Amino acid sequence: MPKNKFNGYSELGVGIGLRVPHYNHILSKKPTVEWFEIISENFLADGGRPLEILDQILEQYTVVMHGVSLYFGSPQETQTDHLSRLKALVRRTKTPWLSDHLCWGSVDGTYTHDLLPLPYTHATADCAASKIKRVRDFLEVQIAVENLSSYAEFKASEMTEWEFLSEVVEKA
Repeated sequence: MPKNKFNGYSELGVGIGLRVPHYNHILSKKPTVEWFEIISENFLADGGRPLEILDQILEQYTVVMHGVSLYFGSPQETQTDHLSRLKALVRRTKTPWLSDHLCWGSVDGTYTHDLLPLPYTHATADCAASKIKRVRDFLEVQIAVENLSSYAEFKASEMTEWEFLSEVVEKA
């Protein structure tokens, strides 16, 4: 199969999610896995067992970060403290990229702790692309954007989902 010409990461192979029930197995059996994906927010605390385990995993494996709270579609800026903690984790893991969802989840500083769909508009694409660029520049790591499952359409949408995703990626 040819290498994916636009991302350059095809050589990393296939990874799986690193979850608490698997820690002991991974550390004792050292399975043949090319990389593990972590949920970034699970490793933002100062110290503790999760970071101890992560450091042991990092001795053997590549780790890729996946987030659930950057809310690229929310116009509200991501809190500086959160970004600073993410940046420290990016440096600790040496992740080749960080992924998060193209969604919204906060209004006026109140977080829903949910991943909510966006209307497919040019204004929303501009907002998301701008935020992705700011986060990428601050974290100094490539950003992968995950689309949400969406079972309804907004009346305000001006384009299809794939056109919207393409516009966000092109502008970011």
